[in-house]
Amino acid sequence: MIAAIDNTFLTLLLNPGGAPRPNPATGQPVSHCRQRIEALVDDLSRRNGTLLVPAPSLAEALCASNAIEAYFNDLQQYSAIEVAPFDARAAYELVRIIRAASANGDKRSGQAGHWQHVKMDRAIVAVAVSRSATVFYSDNRRQIAFANLAGLVVKSTWDLDLPPEYAQQDLSEQSATPWPQERKPPKTSGTNR
Repeated sequence: MIAAIDNTFLTLLLNPGGAPRPNPATGQPVSHCRQRIEALVDDLSRRNGTLLVPAPSLAEALCASNAIEAYFNDLQQYSAIEVAPFDARAAYELVRIIRAASANGDKRSGQAGHWQHVKMDRAIVAVAVSRSATVFYSDNRRQIAFANLAGLVVKSTWDLDLPPEYAQQDLSEQSATPWPQERKPPKTSGTNR
């Protein structure tokens, strides 16, 4: 399987202090984002899959960090991760995407924002498509829309499974909370009814 990520996923993977975007269904940030993404990378590694980091996504993530060398070193530790360049194949896909949108009468495909941002988000999708990715991971609404238009299956952090060790931890934390007195189940006398 070949999948791709945008800078929202990359930042959460590389920056432990990265703030996750809220799940639109709940309005709450997703817990254990980094662990969820690491579990995804581990799963791809076990299945000999590839997780593409489109070069424009990497550039966006690096622009928001002072730890450029550390990010590059961290990326080297993941055997499933491959930085994918914006090359002639990606340029071809980008032109195809932009021309299709223009032919439909809306060069922005219904997405707001500066034209340069729209083109950058499309370039990221074009890299993924040019490398035969089938799944695209993003928490960015505009990026999700463009990936969907390109025919990619899109998943967000709130769609990723919580690794079992963290799910168990959350359950034990919940069970350690005492029942409120008014909600405790009534004691039974030990007789069967």
